[in-house]
Amino acid sequence: MKAPDICLKGERVTIRPLTRQDLRTMSKWPSFDDPLYRLFDWPKRSELSDDLWFYQLVRDKSRIYFAVDNEHGELIGRLSLRDIRRRTSARLGIGFGAQYVSQGYGTEALQLFLRYYFQEMHFERMVLDVAAVNVRAVRCYERCGFKRVDEHYQYAGSDGDVAFLDQPAYEHLRHFFRRDRYRNTVLAYDMELRRKDWLAEQALAK
Repeated sequence: MKAPDICLKGERVTIRPLTRQDLRTMSKWPSFDDPLYRLFDWPKRSELSDDLWFYQLVRDKSRIYFAVDNEHGELIGRLSLRDIRRRTSARLGIGFGAQYVSQGYGTEALQLFLRYYFQEMHFERMVLDVAAVNVRAVRCYERCGFKRVDEHYQYAGSDGDVAFLDQPAYEHLRHFFRRDRYRNTVLAYDMELRRKDWLAEQALAK
């Protein structure tokens, strides 16, 4: 689905519709240095694949993508809504380039977007799932008011993608991963934030 023609401005971030050119920029983002976070890299695709992906996106009524720029006008991340159920709920997706994480951009962008999501789009609930090992993201969601409601296992890549677990530095994370028949999976938390709870938090913050 084509994103609404919005321009949400925060102190350091701006949220706007995702464009075809943004895909080229994201494809040039460097991978994370930490092999754990490489599981969350934006996929590297050809220009033709990007064309097809974007063509399908604008025609898919169950998905909307937004771009996030920093205070210098650089594309630093993206937000998405999937599984859109009219004005009832949607599933959040969020990702930032490796060079832009751990700088508070994600929390600021999400807080800014939540205001638009609940007040302008009038949704009643936002849901998401996040890998339990992505501690940085889990903390961001909790700061924004999300609560854990369930958990499940999701695909975690090939054997090569999770080979880092054999290193002593990552031994403490092994219990989050398991082999599900022919696939590697990782524990994920199901989280949600309800409009009434978000509104209550906003009232307390005043």
